[in-house]
Amino acid sequence: MRIPQPVTLIALTLLAAATWWISRPDDAGPEAPAAVTQPGYYMNGAELEQSDQSGRLTLRARAAAAHQVERGGPVLLDEVQVDYLPSLGRDWRMTSVGGTLMPDGRSVLLVGDVQLRAPFEGAAVAHTEHLRLDLDEQTATTGDPVRIDLPPHSVAARGMVADLKRETLRLESSVDGTFTR
Repeated sequence: MRIPQPVTLIALTLLAAATWWISRPDDAGPEAPAAVTQPGYYMNGAELEQSDQSGRLTLRARAAAAHQVERGGPVLLDEVQVDYLPSLGRDWRMTSVGGTLMPDGRSVLLVGDVQLRAPFEGAAVAHTEHLRLDLDEQTATTGDPVRIDLPPHSVAARGMVADLKRETLRLESSVDGTFTR
């Protein structure tokens, strides 16, 4: 019987150590599976309604499409019409290209060619690119440029706060108007 030479013995030891190192289990353990979220929904021709504690309708949002990616998340809206009804017969109408109904249901963000119409015949129409409807504060606000049309008159400004309960509208800055007879 032949006794292995020291070089062969060292090579076998290194091979055994490398095999052990490669085959050892991970110290971190297996990765936890990603959290499973509940899917939301997708609707065409959507109509969402909200009422107050007495059951009176306070908000109606219509959209060509409504999409909620994750259950409990925001609802993305396309081709939006929002009717806000703070009191009987006082319907404010907002329209836009798109929007987002926030998860708490207490605010709506409108975006793209937004129009805000007061609840009475012949009222002015406010035009902007972004508008936030806050149901708790009963306001519609923007920091963007705004144009208010009451033909043949027009006023431009940057920023607006519409108090929907008191039926007042305040322009924030850079007000510039054109009034003709």
